[in-house]
Amino acid sequence: MLNKKNSSYFLSYLPQSSRAGCGLLLAIVGLAGCSSSPTPNYYSLTPTVKPLVSSNVRVIEVLPVGLPDRLNRAPLVLQDSSGKSNVLDNERWTSTLGAELRDGLSAGLQQKLGAVDRYSSGMTGAKVSYRIATDFSRFDIIEHSDTRSLMGAMNRDIEVAVAWIIKRDDPARPLNQPTGVQNAVLPNRQLSCRMAFTDAVGADGNKIVDIVSVSRQSLSKVVEAIAASVVATEANKAVVMEGVTCS
Repeated sequence: MLNKKNSSYFLSYLPQSSRAGCGLLLAIVGLAGCSSSPTPNYYSLTPTVKPLVSSNVRVIEVLPVGLPDRLNRAPLVLQDSSGKSNVLDNERWTSTLGAELRDGLSAGLQQKLGAVDRYSSGMTGAKVSYRIATDFSRFDIIEHSDTRSLMGAMNRDIEVAVAWIIKRDDPARPLNQPTGVQNAVLPNRQLSCRMAFTDAVGADGNKIVDIVSVSRQSLSKVVEAIAASVVATEANKAVVMEGVTCS
């Protein structure tokens, strides 16, 4: 492309009648070159869950999630088995991955439990609430090939490792816990849980839309597990769910 200095030198050798047309042509070429960068694609992590038939949980508080810095960004990050990362600047979440995970958990749990997230709504009051603190040590898109091209065949997995704490908060709790009461619901019971799993994107995993779809499925699994632990906390029972360990 001609720079400004060279284009002026070129125009000086043309007749006056031709300079205006050539100048317009150069301007159009310059604008075309500036507008050739690709437009990014944006995706959201909205989980799909089925509401519980009955739930006594009415108020939750989903705190911002913990996430490694290497993942907490808007562009999708692909990682191979050697640990090398490929940041896709033109394939992006609508916000940082940490914000997407928190918002997805909040939306999924509200739908699953029929509850309101007071962290988002600013809701206050004297109702029993369940505070949920979540930490994702992994939410990785793993490639099983040395090929970096999105056009070739590629097997990819979504690998998730997550831990969470459920804290029951009862504003009307007595100062002293009564003794001798069997199976009483503890006013401020706390439950810690964790799970890890891998979801395969499949042989056609080179498509970004498939990666996003399986990522949503993975988040839906986390929503189901956290919802089960909230219900168990409310009922003062043990969590019974495959792949989930609680204490």
